[in-house]
Order: sequence, then structure tokens, then C-alpha cells
Amino acid sequence: MELRPITPEDAQAAHEVTMAGFRTYHAFAPTGWEPPADMGAEGATKRLGREGAYGVVAVDVDAVVGFVAYEPAREETDEGFAGPLIPGLAHVWAVFVAESHWGRGVATRLLAALTDHIRTAGFAEARLYVASRQTRARAFYAREGWRDATKPFLVEKLGLELIEMRRSF
Repeated sequence: MELRPITPEDAQAAHEVTMAGFRTYHAFAPTGWEPPADMGAEGATKRLGREGAYGVVAVDVDAVVGFVAYEPAREETDEGFAGPLIPGLAHVWAVFVAESHWGRGVATRLLAALTDHIRTAGFAEARLYVASRQTRARAFYAREGWRDATKPFLVEKLGLELIEMRRSF
């Protein structure tokens, strides 16, 4: 298993891992729930092109099997996280591993690589959002040193209740 920074050539494979991850949400999401339409490969590529953004992929036998990414955090506005930068805070916006590789330590290695980059980049803290009913992911993040920072809140655009989690460095 190789971990490396994501490249533009990885965008489609990372998108496929992401969408497969979103399909597992059907186990806890409301009936009829579907991933947001703006979660395409083009959106991730654009987001990774923002100043300060960084992503890592896990590659096993020439196939992308995991993807993590962050960017400097911004305040939320009516258009999403498009407000002013929040000094010292990173926003982790992707943590996905192919179900075929669950339980193999891939997520732990990917998240460690990402948080090492966040720390090295000078951020004091990072945030991420996780579905409140996604108990497996919430337990994973807690084991990795993340803590709940909010109570569950509904995000209409996603049709899910989320919890913000944070980790200090």
C-alpha cells in the first residue's frame, strides 16, 4: 500500500471511492437519501486547486482505495463555507476508503498523513463533519483523537444531521 499526494490523474478514481463511500450512507440516512449532486470529480479537483488545499490517496495494486483532503477553514455563509478564513483552523472535507479495504488500517494511515500535513502547515486545530448516525466513522475519529464539538444539527442541502468534530495539534 502506497500513500502519496493526490494528482489530477487521481481525480476520477478518488471520486469513485468517495461516491462508493456515500452509498454506504443508505444504511443510516433517511429513505430516499442521495448524495449531493455537486460532489463530482470536477468539484473535488476545483477544491483541491484552492490555495492551501491538500489531499492524499492510498494506492493498492495501482488502484486508488482511499482519499483524504483538507483546506484552510472558512466561516460559513449562505453559499456554504465561503466566508473569511478562520486563522489556525483546517477543514477536513474528505475521508473515504473503499469498503474492500475497511479494517486494514488504511483510514488510520491516511488520516495520520493528512493530520501530519495539517500540523506541518501550521494549523493549531482541524475540524470535520460527520453524519450523526454514522456510528462507525464517529468511533474511528474518536479513536484517532477527534472530539465532538457540536450537538447534531440538520444540514438541509445534505438532508442529514451532522456533528462537527475537532482535533487540536
